Amino acid sequence: MKKLGSEKNEEAKRKRNTLALSIFMLVVLVGGTAGYAFVTNPGSDTNNQNSGEIRQVGNRWIVTVEGTDFSFANSPESVQNISVEITAATSLYAGKFLYLVSDNNAVNSEIATTLGTYASRVQKACYGPCDEDLPEKDCSENLIIWQDGSENKVRQEENCVFIEGDLRAVDAFLYNILGV
Repeated sequence: MKKLGSEKNEEAKRKRNTLALSIFMLVVLVGGTAGYAFVTNPGSDTNNQNSGEIRQVGNRWIVTVEGTDFSFANSPESVQNISVEITAATSLYAGKFLYLVSDNNAVNSEIATTLGTYASRVQKACYGPCDEDLPEKDCSENLIIWQDGSENKVRQEENCVFIEGDLRAVDAFLYNILGV
């Protein structure tokens, strides 16, 4: 049989249990708040988190711009002496079609993965008339033309960007566009 206690003993036991539960809940609330404060960085702007951060991962260079990571084959330092004469900015490609003229898969991939973040679509095309089943474009549309060459340089005419050289010239162009 259960031992019957006095009414005072029962009341004291209930108050003790309520106090223990209250203290436990207070510890959980304070601990959760303190943990959140230590895990997050309250001074950071989430829209511009790690902006401008450059790091090497394997054989690629990762650049963070406005919270987005972009991957490059060359470091910014290795392409800084390449002539880039353009007035283009990422806003030029924002929400618009971007056409590429290049037979080099590495060049196409580097440009498409970087500027594809801004453009509504990236598609291969021909500069002027061609025999391939591709759209024929001119400098009235956003067109990037890459040609293999011995000298790396980038220039712009209207909405056309002419990139001559190797993948370093492409990366110099992209770093310039991103403001790195």
